[in-house]
Amino acid sequence: MSTATGLVVAYYLLPMGPRLTGSATTALVLGLLGLLALFTWQIRAIARSRYPRLRAVEALATTLPLFLLLFATTYYLLERSEPRSFSEPLTRTDSLYFALSMFSTVGFGDITAHSQTARVIVMTQMTADVLLIVLAARLVVSAVETGLHHRGG
Repeated sequence: MSTATGLVVAYYLLPMGPRLTGSATTALVLGLLGLLALFTWQIRAIARSRYPRLRAVEALATTLPLFLLLFATTYYLLERSEPRSFSEPLTRTDSLYFALSMFSTVGFGDITAHSQTARVIVMTQMTADVLLIVLAARLVVSAVETGLHHRGG
């Protein structure tokens, strides 16, 4: 829980430049690669952990907020570098709200992607959401089972 809180605080406090052309896409690609590396390390740590269930909860409590904040940052940077990419200007809170509503599949429709770049990034999040929910859940469960097997044997 403290990791998630720290990530949200960092999201609000870290400076993000006013107009960085291409920064949204670059941040997203680098962030997703970093997230994949972190998640791969966490799966291995779960499988080797003395308490794999607890380690799995810790991993998800870090990965999920980081995933959402990565997309929120991308939306925020995109709106700053290409104004009118969305149906309204996005603050950091608006960007986080939009990323979370996309993840939860609620999608109220109050904020919509207008530019082609924004639509591609939103489609990327939709695809990544499904992958995170399905594949990540399966990998975590498998790693917990492996960890419990090793602990019992």
